[in-house]
Amino acid sequence: MLQSVLKEELTEEYICFAKENQKFDRKSAKKDVKEIANHIAGFANADGGTLVIGITDNGKLEGFENYGNKDNDILKSSIQYLKTIPEIKTEKLNIININGHEDFILLLHIEISHNCLIRNVKDEVYLRRGDSTIKLTDEQIQILKVDRPEISYEDQPVLESNIKDIDLDMVNIYAQSIKATNKKLLDLLRARRFLVKIKDVEHLTTAGVLLFAKDPTIFFPCSRVRVIKYDGTYMQTGENLNIIKEETFRLPLYKLIIEIQKFIKAQLRDFNHLNKDGIFDKIPEYPEFSWLEGITNAVAHRNYAMRGEHIKVFIFDDRMEIKSPGKLPGLVTLENMKRVRYARNTKISETLVDLGLVKELNEGVSRIYEEMAKFFLEEPEYNYEEGEILKLTLKNNIVMRDKRISEALQKKLNIKEDWESLPAFERNIIRYISDKGEVGTTDLIKFTGRSRNTVLNVLKRLEEFQVIEWIGTNTKDPKKKYILKR
Repeated sequence: MLQSVLKEELTEEYICFAKENQKFDRKSAKKDVKEIANHIAGFANADGGTLVIGITDNGKLEGFENYGNKDNDILKSSIQYLKTIPEIKTEKLNIININGHEDFILLLHIEISHNCLIRNVKDEVYLRRGDSTIKLTDEQIQILKVDRPEISYEDQPVLESNIKDIDLDMVNIYAQSIKATNKKLLDLLRARRFLVKIKDVEHLTTAGVLLFAKDPTIFFPCSRVRVIKYDGTYMQTGENLNIIKEETFRLPLYKLIIEIQKFIKAQLRDFNHLNKDGIFDKIPEYPEFSWLEGITNAVAHRNYAMRGEHIKVFIFDDRMEIKSPGKLPGLVTLENMKRVRYARNTKISETLVDLGLVKELNEGVSRIYEEMAKFFLEEPEYNYEEGEILKLTLKNNIVMRDKRISEALQKKLNIKEDWESLPAFERNIIRYISDKGEVGTTDLIKFTGRSRNTVLNVLKRLEEFQVIEWIGTNTKDPKKKYILKR
């Protein structure tokens, strides 16, 4: 079976039929070697990747039979047509070509150039972007030169770390995801250079700590993520402090994202929506993909060299804000971020792709917009705060829901007090009961994060206003539920 030895995921099916992407491309052996050199440079200037030579665009194994010893020319092209030579591992795989003859294809495994841009002899710079290799303008080259040092940051050894800091359960999860369960766990980290030896002592790299340390915040305190849910639409302090729930997460990145996902799902609301068939559907406050992808992107692509800030997620009644330290990387801007991909933390991004959390080709950002549109919500907003903090804002349609609930409740329940004059805490409870249909005291305590006495006092007040009523066998029934008054 045709398969790469250096990269086991490159099977015959993948090599021939996989869609070309940020880290994989195939070319016919008839391609001009200068063009091949530019593709090599493009991979080296981006995330690295594999260039397969000897396959047609439609996946046919043509090999090199019709092109003499051109494979030697291709191997030399990086020296002959490039000013600086990136690290390339070459691999020949034997095939039976489309003419039925013994032949081979050539795999060029190109490493990232961490310390400099790879230029051709014309002083041109090429960059891999999605499934294409593009020539950069002078302005783009200057941007890339400034951002280049950030890539190597994740490869730096963290000298305070050692093998005892490794979360072996996390390494095992990773091994299963890449189907490498036949290898020793630490050998897997060594092979991928997450674990390196310095003066006979093994240390995790920056990426290794963030992905596989039991508690990365021991080494990078600002790698934590803080999630805060507020009562209302803005942050208050002092005596008016309006925090409902707050949690700080300190875990390797994969586990961090999973736990944040669980926490936020418990804080968000579902709403009843009467569909065209007259049946009530449950509609979430936000499409889960949008906020989860926003958080995952923040974790994967933030600038971990910025030590003074950590990722924050704020949940208000009308919006969610995700704040990530550092500007967008490389050539990505607020204007082009839906279509341009450039990974600051290449190894971290690759690993989260392997673990199924990060999307390839930057499709995740585009889909955030698409999912919000499907829910008839406003477009996501990306902007900068304080110059260096990237903020994503997702808005729900709480204003319109409040208006509809206000009108419906005042009409249905004959509420004498105006909806807006009710305390926000009471409105949240009424809205929650309206959304869920019926709820118990324990449900409301969990939803609000307030004490049992506080919740019971509000329920008593709402009963007196004849806004809600209880259903059950008696007032002391532990399964008693509260509903909107009929």
